[in-house]
Amino acid sequence: MSLINYVTKIHFADNVLEDALEAELELNGVYRPFIVCDHAQDDPALIDRLLAAIPARCSPTRFRITQGDASEEDCASAAVAYLDHACDAVIGFGTGAAIDLAKAVALEVSHQGVLQQYSGLPAGAARLRNVLPPVFAIPTAAGTGTEVAGAAVIVMRSGAITTLASPLLVPRVAICDPTLTLGISAAQTACDGMDALTHCIETYIATAYNPPADGISFDGLRRVAKHIERAVADGADLEARREMMAAALNGGLAQQKGLGAVHAMSNALRGTRACKLGHGAINAVLLPIALAFNAPAVAHRYDDIKRGMNLPPQCDLGEAITALRERIGLPRDLAAIGLDQPAIATASLSATRDHANRSNPRRASADDYEAMISAVA
Repeated sequence: MSLINYVTKIHFADNVLEDALEAELELNGVYRPFIVCDHAQDDPALIDRLLAAIPARCSPTRFRITQGDASEEDCASAAVAYLDHACDAVIGFGTGAAIDLAKAVALEVSHQGVLQQYSGLPAGAARLRNVLPPVFAIPTAAGTGTEVAGAAVIVMRSGAITTLASPLLVPRVAICDPTLTLGISAAQTACDGMDALTHCIETYIATAYNPPADGISFDGLRRVAKHIERAVADGADLEARREMMAAALNGGLAQQKGLGAVHAMSNALRGTRACKLGHGAINAVLLPIALAFNAPAVAHRYDDIKRGMNLPPQCDLGEAITALRERIGLPRDLAAIGLDQPAIATASLSATRDHANRSNPRRASADDYEAMISAVA
């Protein structure tokens, strides 16, 4: 059975796309779905498979993201197209960017005012009303877990990163089909996998008391450690792909507990200049140094993490993750971003204001973030 109920409705199985999508569109009375996609549009087989899974009674409209990330400009353009075609649901098909934009479009077409006023916790979330059209999330990558998370990361026109966060943004249905991820490159698999690992570790050590989330995140980090190198080495290894998609899903499910310093810094850095590193690669660089910073508060939990990752009890967790990062070919520092000291200072201050900073297990100031970023810049 592919159906799981936790946070939202999830279908998870190989080749589940066709049956699940048809059933859910029928169940939700959808006739004019608005499809948001990114790189999936570049793979004719993927997009053809999606369109073939949509019932003949439906009239879909497609919109492709023009940049690598979900942006305010794309959201505005997509909202116009959604309304022009009288669409009645949004399908996010692709990487996390496509699914995040799908959430933002659902908000834009159902709420008045600029997108920025709905960002952040708690003020922005309090402005959202339960009037959003249904969002269906279909990931074609295994990293962000946004298919089951109540948040969307958006690049604003100013270049700054903002996070829309509310339980109302959790997609109504997630369809997780590992066969959709078989064509991902080794480099993207590595980035996505380290993103999933970071989610699982950060949620496991976050401040909130949430035993179910702890169990889910622990299971996720175990799956990443066991399968990420296999998935990077052989993109056709369906078992490894399945396990990595499960790990990403776990990281997304556990995010209701909160994230931490890595994501506070990573979100801030993505808004600096033309960031040339993917989110997962940035996380992979920052995770070891953030673990060292947080050790005084939560080092006792690192023993559990090492056990889950099948690491020697006496090893240094940050050093082990650094070694894993290097084995799968990710960068050792943030040199590709080209940060100067003013940019580091700006990002450090932004990190203190990021929602992920609220649940970091050790209080981090702008000076703390500046020291961590400078160490790997």
